[in-house]
Amino acid sequence: MGIRDHLRPGETLISDHKPFYATSYRVILCQEKDGREEVWELPYTRLTSVEMVKLPHFKLMIAGTLAVVGGAMMTKLGLFTSWLAIAAGVGMLLFGAIGREAYYQLRAHGMTKEEEARWRLDRWGSGSFVSTIRSIIGERPPL
Repeated sequence: MGIRDHLRPGETLISDHKPFYATSYRVILCQEKDGREEVWELPYTRLTSVEMVKLPHFKLMIAGTLAVVGGAMMTKLGLFTSWLAIAAGVGMLLFGAIGREAYYQLRAHGMTKEEEARWRLDRWGSGSFVSTIRSIIGERPPL
């Protein structure tokens, strides 16, 4: 079964970022699971926003911590480079804590945690799809 089989009469497909589809009335999630197709929908009337979610960059924070600890240990040797290692480590910790863009989250009225997890879009390649949804619900993209 394709996505066209799930459209209502008069409903048109506007944009897609598989497995997500934007139609003229709703956003549809169509996934194949255990050999059968599962379909969920999110009407635009319920949709409130599309947010970019940032997550901490843990590997960079670990490297920063190691640089700070290593630099602190090297201060006992009286090396000038130890202070550079500490400064670089603090910079890595701060940059890692700021985070990186991880995914887009579709937000809606009365959304449960399970629904939130379902309506997450990969950041990579979904810019046009997200722009389409934002323009439909009247949301301005962040600067």
